[in-house]
Amino acid sequence: MSKWLTKFSGIVLCISLIAGCSSGAATNSTSAISKEEQATSVVPTDGNLLPNKPTEVIFWHSMTGTAAQKIEQTAKQYNETVGKEKGITIAPIFQGAYDEAATKLAAILQSDSQKDLPDIMQLSSKGIFDVKNSKYIVPVQDFVKQDAKGINLDDLNQNAMQYAMYNNKMLGLPFSNSSIMMYYNKDHFKEAGLDPNSPPKTVEELAKAVKALSVTKDNKITRYGIGIQLRFFLLGTWIPMQGQNKYIFNNEDGHLDTPTKISMTTDGTLQTLLTEWKKVLDTGGVEYTDASPMKGFQSGLYSIMPASTSSMGNVKQNIIDAGLFDVGVAELPRVNKDSTNGTGIGGSAVYLFDRNNKDSLLGAWDYLKYLATPEISADWFMSTGYYPMNSHAMELEKTKQFLEKNPHYKIIQTIADHSKNYTKYLEPWVPSFTDMDKIIQDEIIRYSNGSQDMQKTISNIEASSNQLLQDWHNANP
Repeated sequence: MSKWLTKFSGIVLCISLIAGCSSGAATNSTSAISKEEQATSVVPTDGNLLPNKPTEVIFWHSMTGTAAQKIEQTAKQYNETVGKEKGITIAPIFQGAYDEAATKLAAILQSDSQKDLPDIMQLSSKGIFDVKNSKYIVPVQDFVKQDAKGINLDDLNQNAMQYAMYNNKMLGLPFSNSSIMMYYNKDHFKEAGLDPNSPPKTVEELAKAVKALSVTKDNKITRYGIGIQLRFFLLGTWIPMQGQNKYIFNNEDGHLDTPTKISMTTDGTLQTLLTEWKKVLDTGGVEYTDASPMKGFQSGLYSIMPASTSSMGNVKQNIIDAGLFDVGVAELPRVNKDSTNGTGIGGSAVYLFDRNNKDSLLGAWDYLKYLATPEISADWFMSTGYYPMNSHAMELEKTKQFLEKNPHYKIIQTIADHSKNYTKYLEPWVPSFTDMDKIIQDEIIRYSNGSQDMQKTISNIEASSNQLLQDWHNANP
């Protein structure tokens, strides 16, 4: 996938990945860990990066359905091959949805029960925020520096890798990462007199399409042109695409340090977005309260559905293969003609924890290396629709054949191609993630239903968000 996502320039790699480097691109063997780092790191410096005895690696995840099946299958495949040779057994354990799993992890950390930690854990933006500074988390970058035959950072999906960065350090490894895109009902487009092969490219064009697609009977809407609720995953694209260094929150949306204030309410980006978005709202064809529009899209209630690239498998199985209607796929419309063509990235990454078991930690690192190979990354992509961890996965013959048989998936490659120069378009890492997201959603709903104007909406979002941030900082001086 080197043609899919280009490498960072040497300077950018040095700044964003290996603090203190002065020149040259990152390689799979970066400079040795400094004496100061050696004093605090649990990563061995003697070159022995394999367990000394048979060991079990505990892997907590939050995947369900096809993705969960793939996690089990991949672990089994490793255990029967590479793991068997090295005496490593991976034990994947479902720990509930992201929030539930993060709560379990937080309880262990609060009780300082180190032995009860997993070796590997999948965490979302909300989950990693609460533990990113834990003394028990082991930055993946520490292993990368020590393992000359480990993971070549140049091979990784650079946008997804940035998602797992914190304070200029690679904290985790990209895993179930995805971007927002647009799914649309081509049959509805034809009925409405729209070109099904020319989906809207800007929010203004989206408004025209929604107006044509919406259907009303007896003064009651029976088909919405679009089902969508503005939330972090969408704002993580629509805010930064408006210009350089534009973020929802300061400190690069929490990837440099915990945010101290919301940015989009003062730099004009939220106002620009809501101004354009009002054109869509004025059509009367928006269901703006549905955060999970899949059901409405599948039933034909919505003609357009913005959703994750990882929804592709569900759409293929339940709509395309079921023959319900002809599905079109496209990039998320741009805010306006001046916006960039990059799309944000969200989801989760996998992180290593020190549970006071050197052998299982080393086994965990070996498994991350396995997950990061082109072959396993390709299988993950084809099974789930999540971005492959390794860029070269898209160059494999089996992936090319898959894309020819499943052309809808090609949009994921297109989105990545267009986003390769926009690695800072990220879902935010902020305190009170769920509460913060809900504040923004609820205020925009009030704007959408006409109960408050734009300035009131922006003012309320700013005041409430900054208060949550201040409360967190007061509690965590």
